[in-house]
Amino acid sequence: MTRLEMRSQTLVVADLDGTLTFTEDRPEPAVMAAWDRLTSIRGVRMAVATARAPVFVRNWFRHRLQHTDAVCCNGALVLPAGGPASPWALPVPAVHQVTRQLARTAVSYRVDYGEHFVARGPDVMPWMLDAHRRELAPDVAPRCDGVVRMLVSCSKTAQRAAAGLPGVTVIPHSTGDADVVATGVGKEAAVATLRRGGEQMIALGNDENDRGLLQAADAAYVVGTRLTDLDAAPHVRRVPAGTPPVAGLLTDLADSLARRTVLA
Repeated sequence: MTRLEMRSQTLVVADLDGTLTFTEDRPEPAVMAAWDRLTSIRGVRMAVATARAPVFVRNWFRHRLQHTDAVCCNGALVLPAGGPASPWALPVPAVHQVTRQLARTAVSYRVDYGEHFVARGPDVMPWMLDAHRRELAPDVAPRCDGVVRMLVSCSKTAQRAAAGLPGVTVIPHSTGDADVVATGVGKEAAVATLRRGGEQMIALGNDENDRGLLQAADAAYVVGTRLTDLDAAPHVRRVPAGTPPVAGLLTDLADSLARRTVLA
């Protein structure tokens, strides 16, 4: 274990599901209290990087977004604190081709435009309010422009539908579904646009779509048991999955950053 001397400016970035929350709902109060403490430290900036859409981040973080940058849709949509959103849209021909391929299957999917999405199949997020969700009629094709990502319920089907298409990347999830996004999109690429010159980064994540972000960090924390190959990296530590360990980690980070040192 080494001690990394942090510079005066530090960016702390965390994934949501499986990292800050373990209930498919907003992070527990203990986690958010530790988040708030980090936010209060001079020279520390906070960011959340998630596959979720902006509606979740806004509902869960609320006033905290005044001081928290957000990366949504696996990096396809960046919401800087106090600034305009920056979408990275999929190429229109690619969206058209993928939706045509998916139409030949019984696999459900959603087409996400950032602030709202349309669903093909009633099992795609049926709990979402109509303000954000609209189900497509069987004979209606989705609008192909302005799509920041497609969420396909079967990862293998998503891979087949997008195979060979230029400008498209498929990001699988451990839950068996997958995101279809523009090539070059990812949490690490989106966070790089937020990171300021000379700023060091601490990252927390738990899944394959967090790999690049964790690798790009100066100090990284893998929450849970996945990504075991990263354990060999000197800047990576592992934290048990669960609210108490994560809240404790964030509190320890706050203490360390107040002293401008952090274990790595």
